[in-house]
Amino acid sequence: SPRERRLARIRLLAQQQRIKVQPLYLRRDPVFSHTLERNPHLPDAGWTRYQLVAAENQTGPSIKGKWIQRRTPEGRLVWEAQDVRQQSCPEIDAVLSQWQQAQQPDFLALELGPRSVAIVWNEKGDAPEVEALSQQLQQLLTV
Repeated sequence: SPRERRLARIRLLAQQQRIKVQPLYLRRDPVFSHTLERNPHLPDAGWTRYQLVAAENQTGPSIKGKWIQRRTPEGRLVWEAQDVRQQSCPEIDAVLSQWQQAQQPDFLALELGPRSVAIVWNEKGDAPEVEALSQQLQQLLTV
């Protein structure tokens, strides 16, 4: 189908840029199952983690943490840290602020680990969106 061809095309483009692509089912994921309980408007399927792992000669991000988007009772989408003690930085704040201002439910989470950075999104879009996502991941890998 056209949708399957589009998904194959954008996933191949992501993999060519060293991005690991992993489909997620929120109900089966230990962290996101709690997010699904608090946000019943979210679909269980249709989410994918795009993860960029640092190359052997690269260091990973200096900040570790997870930010998850949720809907307020007023219907506004906001980003909040999973742990109130986790740190942020201007680069992370800029990306989250951009997404919050857009009020698009396309992104669900931003994850920074010791050697990787990942974005969970619903794969709406095509090659330009994957290119922009790849650039954001590259920038966040250096924070």
